[in-house]
Formats: sequence, C-alpha cells, structure tokens
Amino acid sequence: MRTQRQTRANAITLTISALLGIGALAGCTGNASNSAAPAATSPASHTGSAAPATPAAKSAPALLQGMLAALDSGGSVHVDISSTTSGGTVAFSDDATANGGRQIITVDKNAHVTILFIAEVGYVQADANGLATFFDVPQAQAQQFAGQWIALRPGDKLGQSTYADVTAGITLSSVASELKPTAGPTTLAAPATIAGQRVVGVQAPMPASSQLPAGARDVLYMTDNSLLRPVLSETTNAGDYKYQMSFSHWGETLHLTAPANAIPATSVTPATSVT
Repeated sequence: MRTQRQTRANAITLTISALLGIGALAGCTGNASNSAAPAATSPASHTGSAAPATPAAKSAPALLQGMLAALDSGGSVHVDISSTTSGGTVAFSDDATANGGRQIITVDKNAHVTILFIAEVGYVQADANGLATFFDVPQAQAQQFAGQWIALRPGDKLGQSTYADVTAGITLSSVASELKPTAGPTTLAAPATIAGQRVVGVQAPMPASSQLPAGARDVLYMTDNSLLRPVLSETTNAGDYKYQMSFSHWGETLHLTAPANAIPATSVTPATSVT
C-alpha cells in the first residue's frame, strides 16, 4: 500500500518520463513496480475462500497494523521493488535497518543510482543519467560529478531533490510508511501461497491520483503466523502497470561504511541556487 511520498514516487515518474518518453504515473508510489516477480518470490497462488488460519481471523486493519509493527521492529530486511509499464522498468534493491540502509536503483539499464544512509547523512553515487533524471541535476554538472560520492545533510538539496527526498524509503520505519494505504477501506484478501509459504493479505483501492484503472488494487501479503512479516506487495488489475515489492533476508547484519572524501551536496547544488 504505497503512499504518495515525494521521493520514490518522483524518482519513478520523472525517470520513466525522461528516459523512456512515456507519461508520468502521477501519484503512483514511491515503491516502484515490476513486470516479473523478484527471483526469490513466486507470484501469489490463491487458494480459494477456505477458512483462514488464525492471523486471517483478524480484521484487515488489525492485520495491517500488526504487519507494520513487525516491519518496524524487524532489525533489518532486504526489499526488491520493481515498477513496469509498456515503456520500461524501474527497479530498487534495498537493504533497510532501523537507522540506515542502502538503496540501488536501476532504470532499464540506462541510469544507475546508489544511496547510502549512514549516521543521518545521505550519500549518493550515480552515473550522469541517474543524476540528471532522478535528481534533475543540470546536464553539465551531471557529467562532472558522475561516479563520485555526494554527501547530503539536513537542509541540503541535490538538484531538485531535498535531503528528505533522497533519504526517504531507506530505513525500516520509512519503508513501513510507504506500505500504508492512502485510499480505503482496507479489506481482507483471499489466502494465498507464495514460494511455498502460506500467506494472508489485505487489500485497498489505489488512489484516484494514481491514474490507474478504477479496479486497480494494492494487495499486501504477510506471513500466516504470529510474526505477520510482510512477504509481497503487488498492484493488481492495473492494465500495463505492474508493481511488486518483496521482502527477504530478515535480521541479517548490514555493514555500511561512509564513503571517504564525499563531495558536499552544496558543491553540486549551492544553497543560493535552491528555490
């Protein structure tokens, strides 16, 4: 259940528009979507309307609340996100912890961005296409700073992206916020099996601002046990727009090191140039 967060939403819509020449998916989330299920996750196989297990006996809001709490307290998790239209795909590979994380973004092999969030500092490394299309850095500067680490601190901007834009969607709590529905009400989805694992789910309509077909639904599956960990989020009945977000590798240690000699973002986008 994706919100209309500025960051990932803008990254997807601006990048697809700039690189692929297709219309912006206004309001579609900051969680990208994909045309194929991530390698570790197979598409959901619905098992009909048989009586659900104990977690599914809860209401949809209670399941959603439990899942968000499980994610927020999960220690760490790997997240694969992909968003696809007929024009191309934007993919995210994220590793999230309570206080930081790593995000790798790829757009149809045409643009590449890596973001690290360490000790409240956002570090960005991107090729020229990534800087120009994700952050709206002028082309001359995008060429100049391509491949170099750029450090953003609160109050900084990189092109047209604020510090909050760049660092959103990386920590566990910000990933959880992206799963909250923006159009209601939430209802129970049919039980399903994903990669051999039984799951329960909740669903909600997509907001009108997403410009998706009226029947589009955002479905979030979670483990059918007391943990209620998220397994897969996907958009259904959305025409040629495909979205999936999968979760794996819970609790693994993530080693992050701040890049040495990172360039201050103010050297790329001076405060006097920010409007």
